[in-house]
Amino acid sequence: MAGLVRTYETRGLRHTDRFPVATGQTFVKGDFLIFNGSGQLELAVAAGSNVGSGALIVGQANENALDDYGNLKPSVVVIFAQPGTQFKLPLYNATPASAVFNTNEFGVRYELANTSGGVWAVDNGHTTNLALTIVGVDGDDYPGWLNGASGAGTVEYPGVWVEIRAAFSALTGAR
Repeated sequence: MAGLVRTYETRGLRHTDRFPVATGQTFVKGDFLIFNGSGQLELAVAAGSNVGSGALIVGQANENALDDYGNLKPSVVVIFAQPGTQFKLPLYNATPASAVFNTNEFGVRYELANTSGGVWAVDNGHTTNLALTIVGVDGDDYPGWLNGASGAGTVEYPGVWVEIRAAFSALTGAR
């Protein structure tokens, strides 16, 4: 996956449901969503920002908010952000040379970022609002670790597998 590219892969538990969409939303498949005060879906955070303290992520959009004609859909399917559901995202840092995976990052918590390019990523340069835990790495982006290698990889923006922490999940009931 090398490079800061938008991904849309999940593994592990995968529960989905359909929820109403808030007026004016234009999110796309793969975006992370929250509920507004009326219980409708909206983008978790604008591009160029990280998910903040107190944000409760519903999950990842399984479809676009707009239909093929540009009309807002009344509801969309969301993949729940819950323990056991893993999302593949690129590891990100504002300094690309620091956006490489190191095996000591397994189990480390980082922030969820919606980069300025609209790519959702694990921001290893910010550690205040720890929404994510790294639970795996894409073997294609760090092939040596499958053969017993440890330490830092060489691929910038590698794909990593993460779970949304219960404290940041709207649907776990674990707060």
